[in-house]
Amino acid sequence: MKQQLVIRIMLVMTFVLVLLVSVLSYGTYRYYYEYESEALLSHATTSAYLYPQAQVGFETPSAFSVLVRTFGYPGTDLTIVDRTGQIIKTTGQRAQQAAFTSEQLQDLARGESIVQDYDAEGNHYLSVTSPIITDGTSEFAISFTRPLADLDTLIREIWMAVVMIGVLIWLVALYAVIRIADRFVRPIRDIIETADEMAQGDFDVEVYSNEKHELGALARTLTYLGAKVQQHQSTRNEFLSNVSHELRTPLTSIKGWTETIRGGDEKVSDETELGLSIIHSETERMIGLVEQLLDYTKIEESRLVLYRQELDLVSLLRKVTIQLKQSLEDKQITLIERYPQKSIGLFDENRLKQVFLNLLENAIRFSPEGGTLTVRFVQSERVAFISIIDEGPGISRDHLQRITEMFYQAQVTKGSSGLGLAIAKELIEAHEGKLVIESEVGHGTTVTVLLPLDPSELH
Repeated sequence: MKQQLVIRIMLVMTFVLVLLVSVLSYGTYRYYYEYESEALLSHATTSAYLYPQAQVGFETPSAFSVLVRTFGYPGTDLTIVDRTGQIIKTTGQRAQQAAFTSEQLQDLARGESIVQDYDAEGNHYLSVTSPIITDGTSEFAISFTRPLADLDTLIREIWMAVVMIGVLIWLVALYAVIRIADRFVRPIRDIIETADEMAQGDFDVEVYSNEKHELGALARTLTYLGAKVQQHQSTRNEFLSNVSHELRTPLTSIKGWTETIRGGDEKVSDETELGLSIIHSETERMIGLVEQLLDYTKIEESRLVLYRQELDLVSLLRKVTIQLKQSLEDKQITLIERYPQKSIGLFDENRLKQVFLNLLENAIRFSPEGGTLTVRFVQSERVAFISIIDEGPGISRDHLQRITEMFYQAQVTKGSSGLGLAIAKELIEAHEGKLVIESEVGHGTTVTVLLPLDPSELH
């Protein structure tokens, strides 16, 4: 924005300066040349008028010398021409004299003076010719020719000075425009950066602005908005945390009693057994949701703590896949596992188990019956790459960009809260890792977990 603002203002400034320099240059040119032309024209007209009264001639060299001394103009050549434009006498070189057109000769015959601005042999000249009227006729004319080299040099120097001043003004204007643009753009940039941070979920921000106009008001409003949203988030998280804690105890009791009744000595009817089974599974699902809500509130309030210890990722993955064996068999999914011998690092076992359980459960949920699910584990010296590849319907690009957002679901399915992937991503990033999801509609999904390893612990 700053660059565009500076460019647009400087384009206008450049146009104005070029126009101003052009006008000044043309005005200087016209002033000096018109002044010189008018001076020569006045002298030529006066000389032509006084010539008959001066009673001097130009037939002999001595008479022409008297004529030159009488009517000569400093810095010019005096020339006498006849009515056909032929030179009779001159103090200069013939090549410097301008030829006359038929129209100019007619003007001279009518008693009009003519002004000529021309170039000869690479030099610039100004010539003024006035007819000499004798007895009402014009047989001859007197002409004054002035070389304009000195005047051209002066005008070029003035032009150069005007251009240099214009360039200096342009540079000063550029500096001033950059400073002014920076003064206006900086608070806008700060507001945009703050808005981006708020869009990423960080509302503990403040926009510092001393501006008293609309930008200052916008900055203060944005700061106030962030504070209010943070307050509402804190209230919401506190509410969710309290509710989750309150729900966990009765849900655990319900689960325990259903297990006790189902495992008791007294035989229950098939209908009762079915009801207890439903209560047990739904209670487990509710406990899972409560645990996810608790994790969510901890992440939102930055209260998530990792308990790192030496852990073999390969062993952890084998335990997780064994735990999900029944789910795989229910859908007749073939599991392909490709692991190294071992991969040791410092990790929180429970949190990573939670991550891989969530990712594999999602892969199983969306895999077709009788399909194939691949868990591929490769590692470099410093990083472990664990990929889970399914043959599900895939995820569209629009959903893929938001799939790890809190509460977002590409497809609403039973038992899903929209928190699993978001929490998994946060847990992986808490381990300084990265979650990468690649998918194409109709071609399955590949979820890759990148986890840093301690090189000294690798075997």
